[in-house]
Amino acid sequence: MNMMNGLFLSPVAMEQTARQCAKKYGTPLFMYNKDRLEESYTLLRQSLPKELVIYYSMKANPNPRIIRFMLEAGSPLEVASAGEYRKALQAGAEAHSIVFTGPGKSRAELEECIAGGVYAVNAESEQEIRIIGEIAASQGKKTSVLLRVNLHVSRHGSRMASGGYASPFGIDEDQLPGVIATIMSIPSIQLIGLHTYLGTQNFNIEFYRESIALMFKLCRRIKDEYRLPLHTLGLGGGFGVPAFAGDHPFAVEEFGRIAGEQIAENRDLGLERIFIESGRFLTAEMGTYITSVLYVKQSYGRRFAILDGGTHHRAFSTLMGRSFKQTLPVTVLPVSGGSYQEGGSAGTEVYTLAGKLCTPSDVLHSGAQLRAGLAEGDLILFPSAGAYGLSCGNVHFLSHGIPREILVSGRDGEKREDISWLG
Repeated sequence: MNMMNGLFLSPVAMEQTARQCAKKYGTPLFMYNKDRLEESYTLLRQSLPKELVIYYSMKANPNPRIIRFMLEAGSPLEVASAGEYRKALQAGAEAHSIVFTGPGKSRAELEECIAGGVYAVNAESEQEIRIIGEIAASQGKKTSVLLRVNLHVSRHGSRMASGGYASPFGIDEDQLPGVIATIMSIPSIQLIGLHTYLGTQNFNIEFYRESIALMFKLCRRIKDEYRLPLHTLGLGGGFGVPAFAGDHPFAVEEFGRIAGEQIAENRDLGLERIFIESGRFLTAEMGTYITSVLYVKQSYGRRFAILDGGTHHRAFSTLMGRSFKQTLPVTVLPVSGGSYQEGGSAGTEVYTLAGKLCTPSDVLHSGAQLRAGLAEGDLILFPSAGAYGLSCGNVHFLSHGIPREILVSGRDGEKREDISWLG
């Protein structure tokens, strides 16, 4: 099957589905393919040892329909705010399965999630731990806490790192003894385990080989030294999804093999829950962002196509569109019919694909090689748009309307469901 732009459709069916959705719902819009979502989830689940729990990171795509899919597939949820916590409950999640993470949890958020009885709070500083203890004591509770560890690793690879160096995320390894002493002095906190997450868009399997082994080793040392009954271990995530030409799919099967070996070697630790977290890997490739050309112009010898979408819907495009790397190719559906994928060949012209916002940073793709004759009304389709898209963007900037989100399925894309929720 052809997987053009994240859809299991033939080129003809792809063109027809995109055109029909654009006509019915208007552009810009997000089109998600349920079949691709299911395939991504199945790939990850089947690549991992059965003992390894997959937590869905809601921040990647908090659409309620996507959340329900993850819950039905058997994945608990990781939330990063009280707002996400409430949406998780509304979607059917049980509070006692939820992990609450993030370096900037407010007292009000902690109060709400502790009162609700989340599985664990990922604590990221000693001050936060003291506040958790105060809140739990005031509620007459004993709250479960995971320590988010800022591991010292020799191998990196994340394009957006959040650890392994000075960072607002997590607790440095050399700070752990003092933090653990603090926890042991607070009766209202139960330390149940450790967690790490050092960044996203990581394609380096050697990083995971090192970090997974380090986490099991650290867990063993803390259990032995402090006689603590740790039973939970979070191994992180951040698996890379191709975003630029030349990117290769993340070696998820190898990751599963490495994790499986470490789990087998450390069974004597008696861990009850070992988990990874994933968001982008599960949702990115199901999505296509569909825009229409408004104007075509030239300026100082450069060609520009002004689109009706923009970086307020794809925040990371502000960086990706101007990158020295070549982003994944877009697909063009001309008003005159047919379709073609971006690529250098005879008869192409180089365009900068700019959004409609009143800011020079609104560039979705620079250096797009498209056929001559790009015209008003042509549809431009951006692939891998299912994660960190609409809810990650500044959708209220300039008070533009909010695009629809359409879930399609079936070989010909004949099943369509409007799952829009933001407005």
